[in-house]
Amino acid sequence: MEFHAVILCGSGKALSPFSQVRSTGMPKALLPIANRPMIDYVLEWCEKAFFPKVTVVCDTDSSEQVQKALDQYNSEKSKKEKAKEDADGDDDSSFSRSVEILGLDSSSSGEVLYHLYKTSALKTNPHFVILPCDFITNLPPQVLIEAYRNRNESDLGLMVYYRNQLDIEDKKSKIFPKNYTIYSDLPDGQCQLLDIYSKEDIDFHKTLQIRTQMCWKFPNSTISTKLLNGSVFFGSVDRIFAVFDQEDKCTESYFHDRSITKVIRDLSRRSWKHSDPKDTVGFCILPDQATFFRVNNTPVLMEANRHFMKLQAMAKGQHQQQTSHPKDKASANIGIDCSIGENTSVGEKTNVKRTIVGSSCSIGKRVKLTGCLILNNITIEDDVQLENCILGNGVIIRSKLRLTNCNVESSLEVAKGTHSKGDTLLCLSLEGIVEDDEEEFAVDSGESDSDDESGSDYSYDDYDEYDDNSDGLFAH
Repeated sequence: MEFHAVILCGSGKALSPFSQVRSTGMPKALLPIANRPMIDYVLEWCEKAFFPKVTVVCDTDSSEQVQKALDQYNSEKSKKEKAKEDADGDDDSSFSRSVEILGLDSSSSGEVLYHLYKTSALKTNPHFVILPCDFITNLPPQVLIEAYRNRNESDLGLMVYYRNQLDIEDKKSKIFPKNYTIYSDLPDGQCQLLDIYSKEDIDFHKTLQIRTQMCWKFPNSTISTKLLNGSVFFGSVDRIFAVFDQEDKCTESYFHDRSITKVIRDLSRRSWKHSDPKDTVGFCILPDQATFFRVNNTPVLMEANRHFMKLQAMAKGQHQQQTSHPKDKASANIGIDCSIGENTSVGEKTNVKRTIVGSSCSIGKRVKLTGCLILNNITIEDDVQLENCILGNGVIIRSKLRLTNCNVESSLEVAKGTHSKGDTLLCLSLEGIVEDDEEEFAVDSGESDSDDESGSDYSYDDYDEYDDNSDGLFAH
């Protein structure tokens, strides 16, 4: 059984102002984690799975940048493979040839799936897996592949959920919105998805609507607000679209502005909406022993970078204790839980802790950086204190400044002597004014593009960021 992997790269609305939602931002898939584009980690996972074909779907505006990142990934991989080939004579470059970029402008993730089906892109490998571009995990892909292979015969596909494992410092912020996932444990040990409700669904209806048919058929159902959507879905294109054909839903109008979340939800409801048993959707909760999280908002972006710095510190700690030597008091103090990019200079008496600094940055004297994420081409002048901040590309931080828990948009120059806490500092821009006026008019005139069932509206970002759900795939 071979799979066609489809990686969805959304715009990253919850990662603003660093994503391409702002004119100064970059494609979400290229935002750095430990000085590597986040999509690199997904590509590595796909490589371990030996997927014969991988399609990276992004909008046409960012396809060129994503292609460059893929070329860079392949170049670095080729160097490692060449060294391995010289050592043992094996050539393992097939993966780089199996990855392709698909530039597609669409209003919803459901339309992406429909496009891939209609263009026969999924015909070569009838089994497919949809992935977000933002997940980090040490779980071997074979675990999920085997879970899909061993699913019940009535399962059209398998959805993956996980529990939060991150230690987010800002406990007050609503990092993970409360979503309602309803599933049932079956007698054979498998789980079955029954329904999905987002916070927007509940707010719209002012209540959680549980169907009577579902309660009769699955009286031992579980309603969870703790599970997070992994945005990973395994399925069979032949069986899924055969169901749509039978129900006269295999049309462009059905998938238009409909997220994959809703497509899968509709399939899962077949288990209790009909008097006769119908094919439905399996449900998998990742084991707590495995690391899994999705980098789909700025606090998690920060925490993801800290995660890798912790691993680096654990690896380097013992070695540095054994090889410790006296430090020059005038030199910069860079902790073992830090990473400094290429062509970056750090001034005297500067203290860097739990921080990642990108390439081509200039950091002045007597600067204190604690728990920060510094992107590329950034200038930080003397006597600056930054704590738990994210700085976008090309930012200029003037001297004698202090920022705490702040996000600074790319290309912004922060004035000398600024003191700020918990703010998002943006460039002056007219972005969004026209859109805001249009939305206000729509509200005043009583217009709404909300879904007729749930009242919530989903876009291309939904199956991860193919909608602005800060939790992803079937998140919202």
